[in-house]
Amino acid sequence: MSSLEDLFGGLTGALNPDSAEADEHAQRYYGLVCSMRTDCKRIAANTGFREEDIRRIKNHVFYEEHLLYGGEMSRFEPSYHIAQSWQRLIDGKNIEPRDIIMLEHEFLESVLMKDGLDYSTAHDMTEKIYNYSEAIKRR
Repeated sequence: MSSLEDLFGGLTGALNPDSAEADEHAQRYYGLVCSMRTDCKRIAANTGFREEDIRRIKNHVFYEEHLLYGGEMSRFEPSYHIAQSWQRLIDGKNIEPRDIIMLEHEFLESVLMKDGLDYSTAHDMTEKIYNYSEAIKRR
């Protein structure tokens, strides 16, 4: 299989995160992640997280539908930042502190939502402990 840079035209990590190109990249990458079979194992090996916890995070972020702000059940919108974090975590190279914060954030958020909290409440509570939004600004 080609490298991710080959699949995405060498653009990974080089896009303006607020651009239409970054949105397209995230859309394509999320589709690719959904077809991956070894990513959870690799991320676990590269981070020390348990593989079952990485699988839970992957399900929460990439597969499951959630009751979101509009009152509809849907998957999360693809995020360029999460796509970049996921790629670094798989590669095991140049993992940044924000990548680990993303894992911690999504894991806790998934636990809180499974315990019955709505997305907005779970997200706000999680941001107080694992503030991924702030971490991506500090880049």
